[in-house]
Order: sequence, then C-alpha cells, then structure tokens
Amino acid sequence: MLLHLAAVDDTELLRMLPERAKASGRHELTDDPAAAEMILLLGSFGGHQTARLLEHPLYQRFRDKVAVYTDDDHYLPLAPGVYCSAAVDESVRCGRVSNYSYVTANGQFANQFAAGASAAAERTLLFSFQGGSTSLLRKKLFNLDFGREDVFIENTSAYRHWDDSQQDRAERQRRYAETLASSSFVLCPRGAGRGSIRFFEVMRAGVAPVLLSDGYALPPGPDWDSFLIRVAEKEMKDLPKILEPLKGSAIERGCLARAAWEEYFAPEVEFDLIVERAWSALNHAPPLEEHFRRQQQSMIAAAARKEKMRAAAKSVVLWGLKTLRLKNPYQMNRSS
Repeated sequence: MLLHLAAVDDTELLRMLPERAKASGRHELTDDPAAAEMILLLGSFGGHQTARLLEHPLYQRFRDKVAVYTDDDHYLPLAPGVYCSAAVDESVRCGRVSNYSYVTANGQFANQFAAGASAAAERTLLFSFQGGSTSLLRKKLFNLDFGREDVFIENTSAYRHWDDSQQDRAERQRRYAETLASSSFVLCPRGAGRGSIRFFEVMRAGVAPVLLSDGYALPPGPDWDSFLIRVAEKEMKDLPKILEPLKGSAIERGCLARAAWEEYFAPEVEFDLIVERAWSALNHAPPLEEHFRRQQQSMIAAAARKEKMRAAAKSVVLWGLKTLRLKNPYQMNRSS
C-alpha cells in the first residue's frame, strides 16, 4: 500500500513510524498525499484539541482516505482509525475503531530493564502495581489495605516517565523492573484513559497482566483468554481472593503474554499492523462513515458536558467529605 504519514501536532510518532516503515515489505511511504491510497494522521486531538483534526487541511481535502493513529488518553472517535483508549461502542463494533498499543512506549522512554522477566524468577509477590495517580480508580487502589505482605502497591507519581532528564530515573526503572519480575500478577488499572501503557509493558516483561478497566476494547489479535485476567473495577477489593487460586498458572500466563506482545505489539510489527488496522477502519462495516461524521459535533459536545459534570461532582464530593471530616479517595497512602 502507498501511504502518506502526517501529524496533527508535534509528535514523536512522525519520526518513529517512518523508521518502523523501513522494515516493512508490504507498504511504501510517499510525500504526495494525493497519490497515497491512505493518509495516516498521527497525534492527539481529544479534549479541547478537536480542531487539530477537523480543521487539518489533509482531513478536509481527503477525508475519505484519512485514518488516524492516536495514543491520546481522551478517546473521541471523530475519524476511523487506531486508538489506544477506545471504549466498546458503535465505532468499535462496526470495525471503524480498534485499540492498539502505545508506539511511543517503545521509543526513547522505554524501560529497558523491563525487557523480560525470567520464567525461573522467584515470584514472592502475589500481585503488585506501581504507577501514577492518574485516575479515581488508581486513587482508590492506593487507599486499599489488602492486609498481605505479598502484595505491593506503590504510587509513583513523582516519577516522570516522559522526562529522561530526571536524576534518579534509571534507579526507579530498575526497581520497577525488579518488582515486575518478582510478581505472579501485575495490576493494569485504567489511567487517565481506559487504556494504559502499563498493560503492554507488563506483557512485554512476560508477567501475567490483570486488567481493571471497565469498557476497554481489547485490541484484536491475541488470544486474550489464554493469559489475561480481567477484573471488574468494583471487584478490585477482592483481588487476593480472585488471584490466589490462579497463582499456579501465573508463569504460563506470563510466557503467553510475552509471546502475544512479540507477535502483535513489538516494534518490528507495529507499523504493518497499524496500517492494516487503519485500512480496515476506513473500510468498516455499516453504518457508513457519513453517519459518524454527522455525529462529530455531538461527540465533542457530549465529551465537554461529561468533563464539566465530572469536575462538578468531584467538587461536591470533596466538599461533603471535608465537611464530615472523612478520608476521601483523592488522599493516597503513598507518595513516593
């Protein structure tokens, strides 16, 4: 396929994907968007940035052959393509949207210490989680007391993953990788969006992932049932009871997770799979794309209303808890 790559914003993707394309024997890049069979627009256009896509000259001129790849946490399916935080919805069900991994997670910021846990490693922890406080679900997790020495939960908000100038970065990454390797299971709770880099990072490390993200649309391809444990967010407090009986399968699940990552999400296969899924998204099943284009403004308005309602509800809840002098879920038990 003859493909033109462009960006809706300043993104590392516009450097990374052409590099990935060099290893492809199935697709070729062109500088001429008019000659391309498909135009892939890269970058973020969720939240308050919808104009980046809708007013982009390539989208306005060639919208019938424009697909997107975005790792934005704000899922807003304004165009067909490949997303990283897509929800199970009409766009997903008709094949207009599919989820995928975060390409930038395999770039310059990747944790090289977490490249793969040995199957022979001693798994002293039943489960662990290390991550930032980027969602209400994670804040609740940080406040849970599982009452077990073989459970390790750490809020690492002080670690800045996208800042490779942080002085203690390497040591933090090494310690994170050591915890992964000593865990039978690693929790992958939703972050700022339904998706999470953690999910694919755990697969890459060869550890059994436990997904906590209601409504998240699993990417097509892997045999997820063979290794993934999916737990409803409301059942998070029951994790020890859920995972303890599965401990004997943890190493096998981790090996299968690593194999799935290599087949579907490794840097060597990213470009071809994104292109193929973007092409499928352009040629999705009914309803026709015009149906979704008519919904673009209502999608944007609904997202804005949801954000306002979330902010208002948070203010009311925090005021009430403060008045009653009760601990709120935004208070966390660790701040390292």
